Amino acid sequence: MRNHAQSITTEHPFACYDTEQLVGIRNRISMQPELQEEYQRQAALSNAFAEVEASLPIQLISPFRTTPFVLRTPENSVYMTLTLCIRGKGEAWIRQVQLTHSEKGLPVPIASSCFDHGLAGWEASTSTSFNSVCVQPSEDPRLGPCLYVMNMSDDDFVLLTMTDPIPVYAHEHYSIQTTLRLDACFSQDGVSVEVTFLGEDGQPMDGVYTSNSFNRKTPTNWAALLETAGADANAYMVTGDKIYAERAKRKLLYMLPDMCQGMDIFKATGWHDDDTYGAVHIGRGMSVLAVIYDQIAGSGVILAEEDAAIQYHFRYIASMMMDTQYYRFDLEEFPDEKGGKRSNWNADRATGLGIYALIFPDEILAEVYLSHACAVVDWQLEHVVDQDGAWPENIRYHGAVLHRYFLFFTLLQRLRGIDYWSREKVKMMYRFLIGTVTPKDSVQGGADSEAKLLFPAVGDSTVDDQWFRMFAYAAPFYLNSDPQLSREMMWAWKHGGSVVRDTGASPCTLLALLYPRPELPQEAPDLASVHYSGIGYVIFRQHFGQWGQENYAIFESSPLIYHAHHDEGHFSLWANATPLTLDPGTGGYYNGDRHWYVNGHAHNVVQFMDEAGIPQNGPLQSVCEEVVFSDQLDYVRSSIPDVLAENYHRHFAYVKAGGANMYVVWDHIRSQRNSVWHLHTMSTSSVMEKNRITAHCLNEMKLEVTFLEPSRITASTDHGAVSGGYPLAVQEHFRISGDSGGDYLSLLYPKSRESAELTLQIQPLLVASDDSEELRMYRVFQEEQVLFHLVVNGSDKVHTCSVQSDVSLMNLLNKTSYTPESDGQCRIPIDGGRLAILIETD
Repeated sequence: MRNHAQSITTEHPFACYDTEQLVGIRNRISMQPELQEEYQRQAALSNAFAEVEASLPIQLISPFRTTPFVLRTPENSVYMTLTLCIRGKGEAWIRQVQLTHSEKGLPVPIASSCFDHGLAGWEASTSTSFNSVCVQPSEDPRLGPCLYVMNMSDDDFVLLTMTDPIPVYAHEHYSIQTTLRLDACFSQDGVSVEVTFLGEDGQPMDGVYTSNSFNRKTPTNWAALLETAGADANAYMVTGDKIYAERAKRKLLYMLPDMCQGMDIFKATGWHDDDTYGAVHIGRGMSVLAVIYDQIAGSGVILAEEDAAIQYHFRYIASMMMDTQYYRFDLEEFPDEKGGKRSNWNADRATGLGIYALIFPDEILAEVYLSHACAVVDWQLEHVVDQDGAWPENIRYHGAVLHRYFLFFTLLQRLRGIDYWSREKVKMMYRFLIGTVTPKDSVQGGADSEAKLLFPAVGDSTVDDQWFRMFAYAAPFYLNSDPQLSREMMWAWKHGGSVVRDTGASPCTLLALLYPRPELPQEAPDLASVHYSGIGYVIFRQHFGQWGQENYAIFESSPLIYHAHHDEGHFSLWANATPLTLDPGTGGYYNGDRHWYVNGHAHNVVQFMDEAGIPQNGPLQSVCEEVVFSDQLDYVRSSIPDVLAENYHRHFAYVKAGGANMYVVWDHIRSQRNSVWHLHTMSTSSVMEKNRITAHCLNEMKLEVTFLEPSRITASTDHGAVSGGYPLAVQEHFRISGDSGGDYLSLLYPKSRESAELTLQIQPLLVASDDSEELRMYRVFQEEQVLFHLVVNGSDKVHTCSVQSDVSLMNLLNKTSYTPESDGQCRIPIDGGRLAILIETD
């Protein structure tokens, strides 16, 4: 165990800055427009909250919880009705009832779901005349009306039933989300939801579906106050006005006990409310609250008994964070991403504990906690962060871990002289983020927003996760030690929106004011096509840095199973600053739309059907067997081990040669099952004819999808949710049906108004073989000029095909050239289960 013991002053503030630095900090904030704007936002947040706090006790400022009820509709169901049931003595306030079609991630409209028109659309029945059922204004003027229910005795109940049935699809998942407030528990069951399904004749079907009862208090939780508490402390830092320190203190005195009681429940029952009381969020919150305490501890507003209470609760939280009955940080392997040494939960738990130890060095166990935190981070950097610098979950959790590492590393260097910044794995984590960025996207954020870089959504990520702020925070630490990295970070930050605000779960508002230096120099990195094998991302690039002309694709073939998305072989495409087809990203973990975001049919993949003809999810892992990058072609081949297929490979190629800018997707299938090929396009409309789909995308772009196999398609169209703050909240969803054992071979052609038309020709091949039908060739033309020849060998053995040609042909995959022989034929061997893309070279 390394020895961190060292004499440290406890005169506050000392952690992130000290009193002598305040003048410089205030000057920088006043002189830098980005910092000044962010400070003004924080000051306004502090003042607005204070106004609310003047009329409401803190426990009622954000007292509503949303409880989901996810269910699957039965066979032959056509409608559903729902009833809110409130049983036992007590009071409840219900603000909203929402319905989500979980299979698509889309909301289902419900009349009077927010009680804007009183009880219109609802029918109430009560056990006695003494029950109170009414719609009343919220105590918080920021909110709309609420349904208020009061039962006077243990036997009382209220039933509130929707009067109009809601259309549903049979055999699909739906989620009902009830947003409610309980100031105290009911004497009996509390609040539940009952659902009845109706058949086509409108008559009730057998059985009533009942949710678990909700019966616990819902006071404001600590997480709802964290950003505002940080804003209070920063306003005190800038102004020196103790009124802001007083505001932060009141929140500290509320948040810390709330953390403790929530952790107790979590440890005892495993219950979590959006993980608010789990180790991941407590670790984040603990670090931020320790920083806030340090900022205001020297203000004189904290009384001795209040300080004792604050330190007691910090001590309690720290002790719980070392309890393996609360979190299993001792296990190297764990069934999911919410436990064990490898998890982002453990990173946030450990760094929170380490930051607490640094800011409270006089605590008797501070050195034990700090040594433990450093040991966890050391182990994760060695055993979890992979050879490319990727945190092996997805970009969201890569950013989340790096975010919490940042403050820990900063304080370790400042307070103990321990340097993590120079470690190669740490620098690689930042380089990995830079290496994944999309082209500038001119669509995301709406018509008034500037085009900016994004991070691609894969797995539990969305394109608007805003990790670019991390570059602004960290670039100054590399200004001297690695100036190239610092400049590239600043380039990514400036072209990614120049955001300094710390966002997401448990933000630390001080970071945005203390660390960014917008004046630092920038330099564009040299980004090219790349394979991040550990996390399973294959990225194709063309024309990098030529704004508005870049082409970008990201393909997933991952050895990982974290977060359980059935998306192996999925791809997303951008062209001309426009998203054409996207991974849906992710929604909420507990609101019922997760069925959509993790399901195979939400991604550009093939699903195989079971014996009942229902498409089934594919595997969570796949094997990337080959990757090729060149100036003329990018290519990846992935083996996808679907249990419903004897053999399934997806080939994904991007043809750059001759300005083709076209994608080839070949799904080579050996299966006795029928299948469906899914494609999602960010389009407002589409046209389908014979074997071609033309999706009309944004920015007057089109995505033209031509199917070579099957030669005539059977397709259906629907819509599904897409995350990321795009003007279109849904993508068009095309489902192409395939016969058992049949392949899919398609060309995806991003088209602007200036793009030339694409034509195809099936070219006969001379093959001396019994299974010659497995060898197929197509010529792709543009304005009567041959772009390339596409050959696929669906058999299991090598075939040599003879192609009539007046000039030499080169296989872009292996760079082998073939010269016409005396009979004018180029004889080209094609391995079994492989494709060839041939271009004319003379």
